[in-house]
Formats: sequence, C-alpha cells, structure tokens
Amino acid sequence: MNSTLTGHIGGLAWSEDPLGHELSALRIDFEGAAPRSVSLPRRGPISISEYGDAETLGAVRDELLDAERTLGGPAVVRWRAYGSGNIDASDARLIDEPLPWGGGPGRGMPHIQGELDRWSRANAGEVIPNVMTPLSWSVIADALDRGFHAPWGNWTEGRRFVALYDGYAYFNIGLIMEIFQTRLGLTGAHFLEAVGGPEAAEIVRPGGNGERSTRINWRIMLGSLPFMFRWLRDQDQLPKLWLAERQSCEDERDRLRSLDTTELSDRDIFRELTQSSAESERQTIFLMRAQASVFSAAQGLLWATDRWLGSNMRNLVLSVLQGLPGVRTQEGNIALRRIAQRAAQDSQATEFVRAEDAQSLWPAVHSDRLPDEITWLRDDLDDFIAEYGHRAAGELEAAEPRWVEQPELILDTFRDYVLHPERNNPDEMLERQKSARLQAEEEIRERLSGHPLGSLRWQLFKAQITQARRLQPLRENPKFTLLELSLQQRRLWKELAARWIERGVIDDPDDVYYLLFEELATLTRRSGDPVIAARMRSRIRRRRLQFEEWKQSQPPPLRDRFGDPIGSAAAEPAEAAIADAAAESPSRQDEPEANLPVTLRGIAASNGEAEGRAHVAHSAVTGRELTPGQILVARFTDPGWTPIFPLAAAVVTEIGGVLSHGAIVAREFGIPAVVNVQKATQQIRSGDLLRVDGSSGQVTIIERA
Repeated sequence: MNSTLTGHIGGLAWSEDPLGHELSALRIDFEGAAPRSVSLPRRGPISISEYGDAETLGAVRDELLDAERTLGGPAVVRWRAYGSGNIDASDARLIDEPLPWGGGPGRGMPHIQGELDRWSRANAGEVIPNVMTPLSWSVIADALDRGFHAPWGNWTEGRRFVALYDGYAYFNIGLIMEIFQTRLGLTGAHFLEAVGGPEAAEIVRPGGNGERSTRINWRIMLGSLPFMFRWLRDQDQLPKLWLAERQSCEDERDRLRSLDTTELSDRDIFRELTQSSAESERQTIFLMRAQASVFSAAQGLLWATDRWLGSNMRNLVLSVLQGLPGVRTQEGNIALRRIAQRAAQDSQATEFVRAEDAQSLWPAVHSDRLPDEITWLRDDLDDFIAEYGHRAAGELEAAEPRWVEQPELILDTFRDYVLHPERNNPDEMLERQKSARLQAEEEIRERLSGHPLGSLRWQLFKAQITQARRLQPLRENPKFTLLELSLQQRRLWKELAARWIERGVIDDPDDVYYLLFEELATLTRRSGDPVIAARMRSRIRRRRLQFEEWKQSQPPPLRDRFGDPIGSAAAEPAEAAIADAAAESPSRQDEPEANLPVTLRGIAASNGEAEGRAHVAHSAVTGRELTPGQILVARFTDPGWTPIFPLAAAVVTEIGGVLSHGAIVAREFGIPAVVNVQKATQQIRSGDLLRVDGSSGQVTIIERA
C-alpha cells in the first residue's frame, strides 16, 4: 500500500474536468494541508500515483462512473479512503458549477502583458454590447485580433488587442494609445474623442486632467514617416480592394444559400461551416483594417480643426461627412421609411397597419385579410426583409435573432413611421443632409480664408475631407456584407441544432451557441457517443448558468493590464448632486425640484438643442417603446437601433464618441446628440424632462418624472 494511505485521505472526484479543459479525463481532488489533483482515464490501467495507489484510485473511478450513469450526466462525488481500495463515496450530484469561457472570471485570454495595456469597453461596448456566447467568442476573437495587428506589423507582436473579462469583450486601448504616442508621435486625444470611454470623458471635461492637446512630437513623427506614407497608400487602396472583398463574401453567402441541407450529413454541414468561417475571418480582418482607416481619416480632420478653426468648430467639420451616398445601413433605413411613407399616404394601408401590433402585422400582411388594393404592402415589406433582414441589435453575436426570423423587431418601428408621418419624410431628410454638407464646406472655406495661408490650408482640408468621405462607407458596409454571410451560417447552425434535438443530443435550439467551435466539431463527429453527448449537455447547462450570472453584472468600463477594474474618475459636481439626491430620505426624493436642474457632461456629437421627456432604454427591445418626441437615453446604440432615431427629439448615450454609431446616425437625421455621458442610464430616469445641447455636450435634467 502507498505510504500516503496510512491515514485517511479523500476529497472530491469529478467525471468531467470542472474547468472544462480536458474532455476525456476524470479528475480526482485530494483535500488537506497540501491539496492536489490527478487526472485519470475513463477506462484502462491506472498508473500508481504518489497520492494514492492504483487500487484506491480505481475504486474512486468506479464509484464516480456509477454515479454518472445513475444521474445521467457528468457527476461529482465526495470520497474518503480508509486503506488500499477501501473507500466510501457520498453526496453524488450532477456537476452544476458555472463554467466560464474566454479565460475565466476576471481574466481575459492569455496574452503577453504590456506595461501600458489598459482594457476598455469604449467602442467594444457599442459593437459587442452584451455577454458573448462561447461560439461567438471562439469564432471572432482571433479574427478581431489579427485584423487589428495587420497595419502595425511587429510593433504589436505578441500583444493582445481583444480579451474577454466576465463574458464582456474589451479592446486594449492602452496598446492603441501606445502606438499613437510612442510610435507615431501623436497625443491620441482625437482617437479617444472619436471612440469615447472614461479617458475621453477626462479629455473633453473643462479643466479635466486630459485637456485636449494637438501637439505632435515631431521627432517621433519624422522617424515614422516611411510607415505613414505606406499607411496612407494602403488607406487609398481600401475602397478599391473592397470591391473584390465584397464579391468574395457575397459568393460565399450565395454558395451557402444554395445548399440543400437534406442532402448533407452532420459532418458535411460542419465542413461547410468550417470552410465558411475562413471567409468570415478574412472579412473580419478587412473590416478591422477599414475601421482603422476611417478613424485615422476622421482624426486628421479633427486635428486640423483644432489647429486652424478651434475645437468649438468640431460639429461643423463632422457635418461634411453626413448623408453620404452608398452607406448600406442608411439605405436600409431610407427604404423602410419610403414604404412607411407610401402606407401613410394610403388610408386603407394606414388603417390596416393601425389595426395590428408589431407581433401580428407580419402574419397579417401574408394572410387573406390583406385587401387586394394594398398587396403592394406585402410585396414591399418582403423585398425589404429580403435585402435587410440579416440585421439585428447586437448583431456580431451569432445567437441574436435577425429581423428575417423575428420581423416584429423592425415592424414596431415601421408602424410608428406609418402612424406618425409628420416625423417621417425621407426626401426632406436627404435634402437637409445635402444642404448641411454644402453649408459646412462653405463655412470652413470662409473661416480659413482670413489667414495668410488660408488658400493652402483649404486645399489641404478639402483633400482630407475627400479622403474621409471615400473611406466613410467602409465603417459600415463590410460589416453589412459579413452579416449577410453570418445569416446563412446561422441557418446551418439551426439545422444542426434541429437534428441534435430530434436525436436527444441537446435540448434547445440555442444550445449550440454555448459550445466552443472545437467542441461543436467533437459533437459533430461523436454525437452518437452517449458519454460525449452527456458531457456536452453538461457544458451547455453550466455555461448557461455562467452566462446568466455574467449578464446580471455591469461590466466596469476600464480595466488595468491584469484585468482588474479601474475605479471611475471622480464624479462631477452634477453627478455628486444626483448621488446626494438619491441618498436623501424618501420624502425628499419625492420632491421633483430637489437638487435640480442638474447638468451632465459628455461629448458633443450632433448640433442642436431639444427638450423632451426621457425614455431610458436598456436594450433595443425597450428602445422600440420610444414614442415620438421623447429623448432616447441608452447605454449604446448599434445599427439595429437605427430605425428608432427619427422618432427621437434627441439622443443621449453613455458609451461612444464622435464616430460612434449613435453620433453618426444622429447627425444623419439632424437630431441633437450627446454621447459618452458617464452612467447616463443610471442618473436619468424615464419620464425626466431633459434639455439636450448637442453643440456644447451638456444634458440638463430640468424636472424629475
């Protein structure tokens, strides 16, 4: 007998690695003063361990596998040994501990830490707003990383750009700032203003620690000129390269669409998904390159504005980029509004739409109840969904349902357009955008003309405007096409899920999103193996628990290089006033005048001023409850929110910068907007009377609901 068994030993035994790393091994934990763990094969001989002899470990294994068979899935038991092969086992249960992914709670994917690494939800909180499912994370993380590193060569080698902390994606804003400051000689202030975040709040705050600076380190800048010339040349080529990239993505989309899944086995379908994921990865890398170029061009405009016009002219300069043709997200919104405009002008169509809610409208237009005189309504909506039905809120998440799958996600807004035609005139909006562009250009030219070098400055400014306009559609269009492909991939995932449900392998169509891509590969090959199927069901169940746990938390906006939360900046007096008001007695809180008015500060994103009642939306679903004339207050917005904007008197978000989705769309619609208002959804309540000044970046709470 092994000497370690002279006393009683024991611990927990797991028929599946509780951390999810090993698929086929059992794990035996030894408790005590020096806790240890050993892995055992499910069958076959056991080598003698320094912690226990083969006979004892074999007895533990037998008890564990018996518990797994009895309970119907991976199990854990408590065991105690009293001698070689003499054990007691008790407290058998299914393994139900939450199972993290992406590096585990509080830690991102393994990466080489840089001294200046800082992990930010700015921009990440907009494009990937919610907890990511394991499948989405496993297919997009490395592509995002490679796409970011593509322009910078060996400057960023070995450093992570994207990481997952407690289920939420973060971008390494410290690495980006390091590139700007130490490699290019720039301050990075304009980048922070473009993307937003806690550090941007410091920059735009009057008297803040990060007061905006346009100074360039010319010594570093001159040393980086060879890179800058290559970078500008690559930027210039991107619109041309996009034509071939778009065609490649559309070809893959059409290939998947044409597949007859009834003729394909599970392995065939997974093979198609594997092939298609390579195209998705390529397109994601191109999207990241395009995003970097768009941000770079806009930063050039912001820098020139600060130097030659003054920072108070920022909204004027951003106006030259609004209403540009060829942006697919904007085209989709115009298309929906035109259908609504036609319906509003047809009394029979208006009454038909009025009689249905968002849930019933789609089946109603496809039923015999639709009058023959307005069958055009069905045809137009079918055409719209065929062209734009791949969109959704939070659409980089594979598990999010698309408009084509749940038309009510978009028809709620369509009904508002029809029933409130006074707020829906697409031709008027397009004319307003064109006029704003021309007026902004003329005013910039006039302001520059007063300087001795005004003519030269205008030529340089005009060239920068032209380049920014060429690149601007690449902020949205590559993602639009990538999502068309994603919809076809989602169709194949749903087909696999339906087959596995029918065979009893999984329980729910969404279960596939709670497995990593490589785990789905294993399940595809071995779905007939009851042990493998049971283990995958266990992982799905435990990851759903982890998903729900993470979903209840609010991710900190900034983390240090180790992934630990960084405390938010000191509250402004206005924020402190609200915090004090909340701490008052109930009778004091009931007085609407207490501590009012209160002014919150953010980044001025779209000119104009508006007053209205707040509608605080924590998701696109609650966002669709917005009524015309209210002020939309949200953590973020993405393209899935775009149709809501024309109904809003103004927009306030707590995430974002001047190039965020909410800022761009607000400028397109001529709606006042302030973004990057820290904790806006906590400080503002639905029904509060607000004044939004999109020129100064101030949001004033005038009256409590």
